[in-house]
Amino acid sequence: MIRLMKKPILSSGRIWFQPPNKFRREVKGNAPSVTVSNGQQLWIYYSNFKSAERYPLGKGSPLDTTVAAINSALNLENIENTFQINAAKADKGYELTLLPRAPSMKRAFQKLDLQINDNLRVERTDMLLPNGDRIVTTYSNQTRAPVPGSAFEFKPPPATEISSPLGQ
Repeated sequence: MIRLMKKPILSSGRIWFQPPNKFRREVKGNAPSVTVSNGQQLWIYYSNFKSAERYPLGKGSPLDTTVAAINSALNLENIENTFQINAAKADKGYELTLLPRAPSMKRAFQKLDLQINDNLRVERTDMLLPNGDRIVTTYSNQTRAPVPGSAFEFKPPPATEISSPLGQ
């Protein structure tokens, strides 16, 4: 939901996560993209434009804090070190509000609301960004099946224009 638009932007896709720091997000629709992190590199690929952005992680990159926050929220391990947490029992599970502790994380987002079911699976997240925009994600068809390591590797297709926006 973008403040300047009357209607929210809707997309669907899939997310894979492997603790502590690997994830893959595939978005379908009018603006498809693939975001892949193996813990050392983060790639964002835009198939409509045949372009990819590459971001190094773990070397003081401005993205390190944001990716660490996402991983901490998805992993829920040692989450109290990263966030101030407010939690309450709900009708069908739990509701958590995570407020980032570090100023660098506060620049990435102000608040993350999580709805967790009785099986301790995240059903919905609502992230409030510093500019007032919101990213709401609803999760379904969750599984705890093993994810192959290749899911967290990315090789740009031929003829892809690759950029490194952070200059690294």
